[in-house]
Amino acid sequence: MIKNTVFAALAVLTIGFVVAWVRAARGATDTPDAGAPGVERIAVGFFANFFDALGIGSFATSTTYFRLRKMVRDELIPGTLNVGYCLPTVTQAFIGIAVIAVEPATLVLMIAAAVVGAWFGAGIVSRLPRRAIQVGMGIALLVAAGFLFAKVTKLMPSDEVRIGTQAAEMRSAASPAAPVVASLAAGAPLELVFAGHEWSEVKAPATGRTGFVETARAEGIVLGVSGVKLAAGLAGSFLLGAIMPLGIGYYAPCMVLIALLGMTPTAAFPIMMGACAFLMPVASAQFVRKRKYSLRTAIGMAIGGIFGSALALLVVKSLPLYYVMWLVTFVIIYTGISLLRSAAREAKAAISS
Repeated sequence: MIKNTVFAALAVLTIGFVVAWVRAARGATDTPDAGAPGVERIAVGFFANFFDALGIGSFATSTTYFRLRKMVRDELIPGTLNVGYCLPTVTQAFIGIAVIAVEPATLVLMIAAAVVGAWFGAGIVSRLPRRAIQVGMGIALLVAAGFLFAKVTKLMPSDEVRIGTQAAEMRSAASPAAPVVASLAAGAPLELVFAGHEWSEVKAPATGRTGFVETARAEGIVLGVSGVKLAAGLAGSFLLGAIMPLGIGYYAPCMVLIALLGMTPTAAFPIMMGACAFLMPVASAQFVRKRKYSLRTAIGMAIGGIFGSALALLVVKSLPLYYVMWLVTFVIIYTGISLLRSAAREAKAAISS
């Protein structure tokens, strides 16, 4: 029920954006770069959003390519990115929320906190020194990545998944009617392959067998939080939403936040995608109204990005948790270094001017 409400709200917002975009594109003959998008622009959208759905981001890579190829005028790049990647981001949210398990109340509240932070907190945060925030966030991300690296390489204890206080059965499929693959004793350690609301795919290290157990019978599969942890998560999501307009990004910091809350790492994907999906249509509509974007490039990015996002989420869904942990660690390191480099470039430019 809660997820259906999220889908309905996002659908209404998205349809409103599409209608406004189509009307503006047809009615305004002076929109820059009108015409068919071409294969290259569609390819840019596909590959950029494939990696964006994995958490790496799409704005920086697309900007670099645009400038290298002189595809979009510099003053039109921000609007082109927002308009072109609006529908792919919505696609990520729809698929991510549908196929990746997370507790519905945690999902909705953390998305709402990020949206509220972006709307009401941005005015306050925007008055803070941008470079200081970039440096602080960059260092914090790299420190967090160090802890995640230590966990995934077993240099420090990690959150273990195991059978609870009662024995359980591993089945060949996610159904109580499926054949039993193995009987698991209480407290038996497991390797989580993919978390689900009712059934989770796991591997028994002792035998190497893979199968499905009821999520409720396993300990360490955390798809949502409550109480103090939920309050901390909402505060963190609000703050991350507030700093999004500064170009800090939401994906990698959200991954860190989910890890700090002790939740299963894959739960970050529907939360971070949902938050951005609710923000982008509103931001993109402003660029459409002012005609400050490249029309054919945005169309190409939207077409390619929808397919790239869908493919990437199928990859995430099929990845065992071990590889997702490596992916999250890489994304956080990449983002942390990118923020520090951006701060250094801006400092150098300020000195030069």
